[in-house]
Amino acid sequence: MNKEIFNKYENITYERINKVCKNVNTSVFPKVRLADIFSITKSGISNEEYSFALKSHFDFTVYNNKTFLPLFSVEFDGKYHRTGTQKFRDDIKNRLADRFDLPLLRINSRYLDTKYRNLDLLSWCVDVWFLAEAFYKAQENGAIPYDEPFSPESIYSIGDKKEKFPLFLSLEIRNEIKKLSEQKKIKSLIPNVWIGKDENGNYYGVSWLYIDDEKGLITVSGMKAQRFPISESELLEEIMIFDLYEQLVEFLDNKRKSVLNQEISKRINHFEKKYRLAIFSVGG
Repeated sequence: MNKEIFNKYENITYERINKVCKNVNTSVFPKVRLADIFSITKSGISNEEYSFALKSHFDFTVYNNKTFLPLFSVEFDGKYHRTGTQKFRDDIKNRLADRFDLPLLRINSRYLDTKYRNLDLLSWCVDVWFLAEAFYKAQENGAIPYDEPFSPESIYSIGDKKEKFPLFLSLEIRNEIKKLSEQKKIKSLIPNVWIGKDENGNYYGVSWLYIDDEKGLITVSGMKAQRFPISESELLEEIMIFDLYEQLVEFLDNKRKSVLNQEISKRINHFEKKYRLAIFSVGG
């Protein structure tokens, strides 16, 4: 029996990346050997890394169709990536990506969920990469002021996407929360968010809103540091706001219990003590 080149999730990953690549004159290739991507030699790396590069591949690598140069790679980290052996292999891949300056996006099944305005997080990340490249090139050419920051949420439209501000994932949710607050159904006008980092550079966040002076709702989440030019804190914020809104809908349908505001304060304090490096905080 022939072995399948993809499992279920890898096939979905390939299809999502390929869909974006078709619109920007790039191609995605599966299972490309690290040594071929980096044109690797023994110079500058250890014997262990050299041997590994000859035998191992990235799950997916995106190439420029004009220059035939690699742009970035994507790894799907399934449940087996939690084992010691796989973590060891992942560490070598990370080191080589850093050594040869190749952006590397690591995803899991959560990145394939299309609940974010009918968009998945993988497609969002890939879209942002290409848009950022175009943005910075326009800055170099003087078409965009040099001091204007790149912000995915501020992009009004993209190609054939019908939604306005298509990369602002929580846009409708924020508007709905504001509407519920104006209708006096909840106290918070906007979601509260606090995000910090641990000593390894990984991101952890807590998001909450107040129903009234006594009770509210809270959610927590985390995200590994990426070797990919996206803002992990902004993306984590969007994810948490979706999770928080799902709780709110269940609460308003009498399918979820609220949490005492005192308990919310305790959990926030725990986060602030555990992840002291606060990088993002907003409340309302």
